[in-house]
Amino acid sequence: MSLRRGMTGDNIALLRWLARSVETGAAVLRDGRLSCTTGRIRTLCKQPGEWRWIAGPHAHTRYANLKTLITDEGSALLATRFATRTIRFDTGKCALELRLERLRTARGEAVVVVAHDVTGQVREELERLRDRETRLHEQRMHAMGVVASGVAHDLNHALNVIALRIARLRADPGLRSQIDSLESIARRVEEAAGTVARLQDLARRRRDRPSESVDLSAVLLGAVEMARSDFDRPGPRIEIHADVPPLPLARGTAAELSHLFSDLLLNARDAMPKGGSIEVRAREGRSGIVVTVKDEGRGIPEEQLPRVFDPFFSTSETRETGLGLSIAYGLMQRLGGSISAANRAGGGSVFTLEFPPASRSARRAAEQRSESGRRLRVLLVDDEPDNLEVLQELLGVEGHEAETASSGRAALDMVTSGRQYDVVLCDIGMPEMSGWQVVRELQQHDPDLPIYLLTGWANEIGEHDPRLSGVRGVLAKPLDLDELRSVLATSGSSPPPPAPNHEQASVAS
Repeated sequence: MSLRRGMTGDNIALLRWLARSVETGAAVLRDGRLSCTTGRIRTLCKQPGEWRWIAGPHAHTRYANLKTLITDEGSALLATRFATRTIRFDTGKCALELRLERLRTARGEAVVVVAHDVTGQVREELERLRDRETRLHEQRMHAMGVVASGVAHDLNHALNVIALRIARLRADPGLRSQIDSLESIARRVEEAAGTVARLQDLARRRRDRPSESVDLSAVLLGAVEMARSDFDRPGPRIEIHADVPPLPLARGTAAELSHLFSDLLLNARDAMPKGGSIEVRAREGRSGIVVTVKDEGRGIPEEQLPRVFDPFFSTSETRETGLGLSIAYGLMQRLGGSISAANRAGGGSVFTLEFPPASRSARRAAEQRSESGRRLRVLLVDDEPDNLEVLQELLGVEGHEAETASSGRAALDMVTSGRQYDVVLCDIGMPEMSGWQVVRELQQHDPDLPIYLLTGWANEIGEHDPRLSGVRGVLAKPLDLDELRSVLATSGSSPPPPAPNHEQASVAS
């Protein structure tokens, strides 16, 4: 060894032992060159793959190989006043703990590098960290769900009053000149309701499954054109290649799916800071419609693939929060579909979405409904005076007679006193007696009475919720007037069907 002069016998013995060690390697750095390298170090220097810091302030630093790593880090130590330094690096397959120490010799200063294989230890630490993060994630999601549920209910209540007031104004013949302004406000209310729904998607609180049908081709191509317009700015060139043939109708809403595709395209753009191509393809599969979005970025580290759909997790340095993919996952689960992420063989990532086809039974049922034109007697139950007042006015404009009850107990008294009603519309969240309790009491008195629940929590009630026994359906706030008209037409056109059990219950979203 060229450094024996100036080294003690103990140091030489140590290096000889290190040369025979399977898990430990050693080398000496002098004048920017490696010498005295043991077999373990020489083997690792030949392995392909980037070396990166496991943690610390330089976590984004990358080295092309181990030789470059040792040379740069050893030179950096010599440029400081420190005598030793311990750091950890890994390639994804192998993890090393490097201890660098100054060595004074007759020929000047050098750095002795001892590399110890800590792959097993690092894996155990990562596993413990993942378990801890999973528990913290569950706690955060629970807390977020509680907050989202309360916020969604309050916002939906306010939006419901606004939407119904707008509908009442649109029905006023004296305001025909303002119809365009009212339509514009109504669209903004609908968009706000969609934002609230995405908040529930983020917190995994939604349980409803939309029964609406949507032209997936049109929505996907619309999102692509919007993205092209947005990407057409100074900077790295981003191209989008789309292969989207005409597709069958899919379950979902245009607003939600447009946001979903836009988020995926933005995610693909952010994965390519130097520019590149995005490939969007759609096809009809055996069980539904398959959409893929591919980019030419660096891909997703394999150890991070299982977490890409977690809230606030992002592999991109340009996006501060990773909410888009989490919302996409929640939406696809609610639609009865799926979304997955993988890496492409040639580099980059691919997101695959599978959409279930639209339900035909819901469309057939809608086509078979016929408006009876019969004047109905409706009982409205809600503890909010604004909701009662405006809904009563609207039902009057529609030609129905509506009576109101400001509590569940008042509603029961009105029904048990002998008053006859064709349908009951009852809020769920009321003090003293909830809507669920009102349903049970009314069903005992008159099992054939059609009862529909109104609530800002409709999206959180699953279609197989056992509490829906005896309930015809759940109408979401803000109310969709077309859906309400359909409910009233059905209630007035035929005798009430038997109360559904929890396997037959359907939830209107």
